[in-house]
Amino acid sequence: MKSRSLRLTIIAILFLVMGLTLQAADRKELNCYTVLVGKKASADGSVMVAHNEDDTGDIIVNVRKIAPRNYGPEVKINLGQATYQTDGRTNGFIWIEASTQEFADSFVNEHGLVITSDACSSRENAEDYTDGGLGYMLRRIVAEKARTAREAVRLAGELVEKYGYRSSGRTYSIADKNEAWMLAVIRGRHWLAQRVPDDEVAVIPNYYTIRQVRLDDTDNFMGSPDIIEYARKNGWYDEEKDGPFDFKKAFSRPSRRDPVSDGNSLRMWRGLVILSGKDWKVEDDFPFSFKPARKVTAEMLMSLLRDHYEGTEYDATNGYKEGSPNLTKFRTICTSSTINSFVAVLDSQKPEPISILLWLALGKPDTTIYLPIYYGIEKMPEGLGAGPTNHDYELFYRQHFQPEELIAARDRLLHTRVLRFERLVEGNYGQMIQVVNKELRPLEKEYLNGQKLFESKFSQLHRRNPAAASQALDKHVTTAFDRLAKIYKKLEARY
Repeated sequence: MKSRSLRLTIIAILFLVMGLTLQAADRKELNCYTVLVGKKASADGSVMVAHNEDDTGDIIVNVRKIAPRNYGPEVKINLGQATYQTDGRTNGFIWIEASTQEFADSFVNEHGLVITSDACSSRENAEDYTDGGLGYMLRRIVAEKARTAREAVRLAGELVEKYGYRSSGRTYSIADKNEAWMLAVIRGRHWLAQRVPDDEVAVIPNYYTIRQVRLDDTDNFMGSPDIIEYARKNGWYDEEKDGPFDFKKAFSRPSRRDPVSDGNSLRMWRGLVILSGKDWKVEDDFPFSFKPARKVTAEMLMSLLRDHYEGTEYDATNGYKEGSPNLTKFRTICTSSTINSFVAVLDSQKPEPISILLWLALGKPDTTIYLPIYYGIEKMPEGLGAGPTNHDYELFYRQHFQPEELIAARDRLLHTRVLRFERLVEGNYGQMIQVVNKELRPLEKEYLNGQKLFESKFSQLHRRNPAAASQALDKHVTTAFDRLAKIYKKLEARY
């Protein structure tokens, strides 16, 4: 009898372990969350990109501003196995690096071009590559070379066609001060991009959201000319059975989970409900983009990126009384694997030094805060990043995947402090989130509320004395992060 009981116990443990392993595997596929806002859908006329970066493992978030460089007439870029030959000029860019990860970095370049991404599993299993294909370097090449979102989409498409894309699939969110695009790529050499209408908002979890294909409408679509025929040839589209071609339905890897258990559907639903103000259902057929209920602000996007379905039937923690909302049976927007978060505000109406604003959170946005980084600053705040700021293709590539120097510097990085406190909050969420709200959030609120006044004063000073304005800008950003570091030092001493 005891032997039988022991066998049943072992079997139960094995099933539990298998369940947790499958859950972890499912979560690994559900990485990242992005919102794109057209300039007529925002409260201030800016194009906005809001993004949660989700990844697992021992990752260091390293934020640097890289200076532009001219290598000369031509340069060969290492893509892993393949090489890409191009002109030697690179744009300057802010680099939000996630060490060792192939598909996790985000970039904001000197022209206000933003590129970030969300994994999207495709049906494609065939591998069609040239010299190992293209992966990690795609987004950085785009940041280094392109001046506009439209130019960036074309360049990325050319690279995919030339080398082949080696991930299952992905959607890159690409925006500038004028327009926002989604670029969907499929393993191999096929891609499709659609522009977000100026007066609409688009949400993407981790599945393709582009539906229509109208390559004759070159203002709003770009892509592989044979994209529909390719789906038909592979048996993923039958016009008689399926009706009008739908990119998402044709190329997405089918999910066997119901919509509620599918974290993509739930996160997409939540974004639509909050921003559209309409009563969507999780089972609904969601659109590529939609008109928001009211003009969107950076603060609204921050709130969405922090969301755990609070106040809905999918709030699984009973008001934070039952563990952390970042790891429940429902995949939330802010989640256990969120490693950084940002809201990029791209506004062509403002003076150049403040026309590109990045609200950055160096960890889970619910347990830390967003603070402003204007691209026009001369020097990044102390502790945001480590490593060279002068462009070096080979050194950057090596240090990203072999980050010994970065590991040695991690104790000096603000991200490390953010992460340490984040773990304290996760261990006793119900009580510690009150500490976050009391000690950290007021600083974020101060900078949000003070943004208009600061920018007004900066603009006046910039017209009279650009050098003095530049110093004021650096001081504004540096002071914000210095104050945050001091708060964390105080909290570390207390807890």
